[in-house]
Amino acid sequence: MQAAAIIASIFLIAYGVLITDDRADPRWLGLLVVIGGLWGIALWPSGAAELVRSARPLVHLALVFAVGFALVTIQVLRAQLLDRDRIFARASDPAVGVVDVRRYVAERQVERGRILLSDGTVIARDDTDRYGIRHRVYEGPIAYLAGYYSPGLYGAAGIERVFDHELSGSSTSGWNSWLDGVLHRARRGNDVVLSVDPQLQELGQTMLGERAGAAVLLDADSGAVLAFVSSPTFDPNQLSVPLGAPAEDVERARAYLAMLERDGRGPLLLRPIQGLYVPGSIFKTVTAAAALQSGLATLTSVYRDDGALVVDSRVIIEQNRPDPTRVSFTLQEAYGYSLNVVFAQVGLELGAQRLEEMARAVGFEESIPFDLRVAPSQIAQTPDFLTSRAGIAETAFGQGQLLVTPLQMALLAAAVVRDGSMPEPYLVREVRSPNGGLIWSRQTKEWRRAFTRETAAALRDLMVWSVEYGYARPARIDGVTVGGKTGTAEVGDRAPHAWFIGFAERAGKRVVVAVVVEHGGSGVQVALPIGRALLEAAVQGS
Repeated sequence: MQAAAIIASIFLIAYGVLITDDRADPRWLGLLVVIGGLWGIALWPSGAAELVRSARPLVHLALVFAVGFALVTIQVLRAQLLDRDRIFARASDPAVGVVDVRRYVAERQVERGRILLSDGTVIARDDTDRYGIRHRVYEGPIAYLAGYYSPGLYGAAGIERVFDHELSGSSTSGWNSWLDGVLHRARRGNDVVLSVDPQLQELGQTMLGERAGAAVLLDADSGAVLAFVSSPTFDPNQLSVPLGAPAEDVERARAYLAMLERDGRGPLLLRPIQGLYVPGSIFKTVTAAAALQSGLATLTSVYRDDGALVVDSRVIIEQNRPDPTRVSFTLQEAYGYSLNVVFAQVGLELGAQRLEEMARAVGFEESIPFDLRVAPSQIAQTPDFLTSRAGIAETAFGQGQLLVTPLQMALLAAAVVRDGSMPEPYLVREVRSPNGGLIWSRQTKEWRRAFTRETAAALRDLMVWSVEYGYARPARIDGVTVGGKTGTAEVGDRAPHAWFIGFAERAGKRVVVAVVVEHGGSGVQVALPIGRALLEAAVQGS
């Protein structure tokens, strides 16, 4: 009986550890009560009936204390050995900016993992200064892709925040990790490898220069981000404040953040996913998709454009006709020459419902699944905007109340070359252990189907015609199939935003790009050269 009780209690301990989350789980506490009863049976003296009557209370009391002490010991051991990481994680979460000194003192014993680009270029790593204080070091002008890690002041942001568990090593499982924690041995976090190609990233950064804007280059098949350019940027080294940093370093970081916040250009904004812009004529790709998918139009459908169109009290002036003596254009020509009057008519024929349905089909009004949070693209900012004919017409040619992210428009181009499906884009390609072993690798996924294969094929013809014969002709690349659309988005009294979206195909490799230059002027003259250079470098480099 006693031996059976001991064996049963051991099995119950193991079972409880496997099925419960931590030491405070009610199921675990209930099991402890049962285990205490079994230990009482196991420890009960076999000669209890022969004990002197006066000694029995003392024996019973000693037994209760022994069992109670054993149960407390189990709780303490579980907390120290099994629940250690969960307790630390509960005490502080850098994702919400809460800094718990005990957790970060423990983490300072761990060398934080590196953040690398696709070729192994390191953009973030740990180092130790002459005083023995461990701090984060960011290398190169594109290190802003990592975000920042500032345990002594601001917490973490960007990849540093989202992949904190991997970089700190707290997500690592297995015997060695557990033993390191128990024995307080020095550990090193895992490395996070991005999909970004440093040469393509540098090219985009150089071409955009000091102008505010963004460029996103994707592998159309996998969804991998090959370039993720944002301008202006910031220096994460100046925001990285370790625990124990001198007061002057803390004040310097605060002053730098205050300067960034005063900068009207928004250098902390990661424009490819957080910048929301009026799209201008690149949105005509969505309008064309709705018209083609609904059967309302074909590429050869003819529309009249005599230079102006009155919609309610709104007069739409056509400024893009290639020949002012022509008044009839096919849908294909209207797309290539970016005729607002024609697309206003297409939008009015579609109506608000079909236009909205297509915009939602390509991902508007919802957050794109990505490693970092993406601002949802917007069809309208007020609920009644598309109830008016003027609102529908303006939206159809890319104005109105539309707001889009560059990533959204790059995915639209990807759907065109992927027969209507959109990939799930990603920035982080894999996580590796300190010795280089692969822990986790990204699996290619489809995010959604935007439109049918037939619609995708027709849109592809539109975009290729635009490059071969339309205003996007400067995007042509010898020996490469290129499709594209430019946009010049009006934004009040200021200069318009310059846009270009496009794709390039060569030798089985397909890449897509979206470029916006804030208040840059002409999409053909300003954004297209950046997009063309990125497309050419990506496919020719393969």
